[in-house]
Amino acid sequence: MTGWRGAASGQVLLLVTIAIAVMIGFAALAVDVGLLWTERRHMQTAADAAAIAAATAMRNSSDLTTAADDVAALNGFVADGNGVTITVNNPPSEGYFASNSQYVEVIISQPQTTYFMQVLGYRQVTVSARAVSGEANGPACVYALDSTASNAISMTGNFNIDAKCGVIDDSSSSTALSATGNGTLTATSIGVAGNYSSAGNVKITPTPNIHIAPAPDPLSGLAAPAVAAASQLSVTHSGTYSVSGNNQTVTLTPAIYANGFSITGNNAQVTFSAGNYGDHINIGGNTASAVFNPGQYQNGGSGDSIDIAGNATTTFNAGSYIFLGAVRITGNNVVTLQPGTYYGGLAITGNARVTFSTGTYILAGGGLSVTGNSTLTGSSVTFYNTSAAGYSYGAINLTGNETANLTAPTSGSLAGILFFQDRSIPTGSTGATVTGNSSSTFDGVLYFPTTSLTYTGNSSSSGYTFLIADTITINGNASATLGDNYSSLTDGSPIKSSSLYE
Repeated sequence: MTGWRGAASGQVLLLVTIAIAVMIGFAALAVDVGLLWTERRHMQTAADAAAIAAATAMRNSSDLTTAADDVAALNGFVADGNGVTITVNNPPSEGYFASNSQYVEVIISQPQTTYFMQVLGYRQVTVSARAVSGEANGPACVYALDSTASNAISMTGNFNIDAKCGVIDDSSSSTALSATGNGTLTATSIGVAGNYSSAGNVKITPTPNIHIAPAPDPLSGLAAPAVAAASQLSVTHSGTYSVSGNNQTVTLTPAIYANGFSITGNNAQVTFSAGNYGDHINIGGNTASAVFNPGQYQNGGSGDSIDIAGNATTTFNAGSYIFLGAVRITGNNVVTLQPGTYYGGLAITGNARVTFSTGTYILAGGGLSVTGNSTLTGSSVTFYNTSAAGYSYGAINLTGNETANLTAPTSGSLAGILFFQDRSIPTGSTGATVTGNSSSTFDGVLYFPTTSLTYTGNSSSSGYTFLIADTITINGNASATLGDNYSSLTDGSPIKSSSLYE
C-alpha cells in the first residue's frame, strides 16, 4: 500500500511538472506573440505611410525608394539598421495589383528577438508588413494656401456656394474662414488649420473641422508651360500701310512699317499672309473681315501690337503666333483667336464675341482683362499668366457682365488646368478676379498660388471647378456651384492624392 502511494505521488509530481511546463510555454507564447503583434502593428503603420509616400513620389517623378525609406525612418524603421529591410516594388510583386505600374508596393521586415519563446528554441522571429498604394482623386476642390491670413476664405453678402467636394483652408488665423451676411456654404468636408467665424444668417454644412494640419499646394509639382523667346524685328518700310475706302479686297505680304498698318473703310476684306508684321496694326471702321495667318506681330517697342475695333469679323488661322504688345479687342467684333505667346496680354471690352481656339495661351505680362458685355467661349484651353522682360505682370481680370464658357484640356500635361498663374509672381501682387453672369461656366482648375482670387461662377452641369489660390473671396449676390464630374478627363481629377489599396 505504501509503495502504491509513493508511485501515485510520483505521477502527480510528473503531471504537475508537465502542466507547469505547458503553462510556461503558453505564457511564453502569449507574451512573445503579443509583443510581436504589437511590433507588427507599428511596422504596418510604417509600411502604409511609406507606400503612400512612394506613390506620391511616383506621381511627382521623384525617387520612390528614397521617399519610402525617409517616411519609414520617421516611423522608426531605418533601412539596413538593426536588420530592417525595406523593399519597394513598382509594380507590386503580388496581389490584385501585381504587374500594374500605377501602384507601388512596400514591404518592411525585421528579425525580432523573443523572450520566453527562447525556452522553446525560438530566439528570433522575422516580422514583416506589406502595403500597396496608388493614385486616387483628391478630396477637395477649394484650397486657400496662405498660412497666416485672416479671411483666407472670405464669403460676404447673399452668397450661395455648393461644392461637391471638400474645402481646405491652410491659414492658422482664428478667422481663417469667414462668412458674413445671408449665405450658405455646402461641401462634402471643410477643414481649417485655424478657426472660423460667421455672422448673420449664415449656414455652413458640415461644421468645419478646426486645427487641422495644413495641406500642401496640390499642384506644386505641375510643370509650367515654356514661354517662347522673341524680340522686336527691324523696320523694313517707312511710313504707314493703309487700306481705306469701300469694298477693298487686299492680301498683304509680311512687312514691318515704321508706323504700322491701318485698315479702315467699309466692307474691306483683308488677309495677312503668314509672316512678320509691325509696327502696330489697327483695324477700324466697318471692315467686313480680317484674316491673320501665323507669324510675329509687333508694336515696335511700345503700345499694342494689334487693335481690333469697329464691327469686323476677325479670324486668326491655326498656327504659331507671337504678339509683342497687347492684343486689344473693342466694339462689336467677332474674333477667333489662336494659342500663342501674348507679350503684353489680352484686353477685351464692349460687346465683343471672342472664341479661343484649343491650346495654351501664354500671357507674358499684361494679363487678361475682360469688361463690358463680351461673350467668351473656349474649349480645351489653358491661360498661363506670367511676366517677361519689358512686360510687367498683369492680373487675370474678368469683370462686368460678360458671359464666359471656358473649359480646360481633357488630356496632356495641362489636363484640367484652365488658369495657371506663374508661381514666381510675388505674393501680394494684384489678385485675380474671375466673375461672370449666371450663364457663365468655368470647367477646370483656377490656380493662383501666390495671389488672391475673387470668384463668381459655376461648373457646367457635367463639369468641375477647382479654386486654388493664396486667398479666396466670394462676395455680393454670388452663386457658385463647384462640380466634381471628371468624366471628360482622361486621367480623372487633376488633383490627385495617394490611397492605400492593400
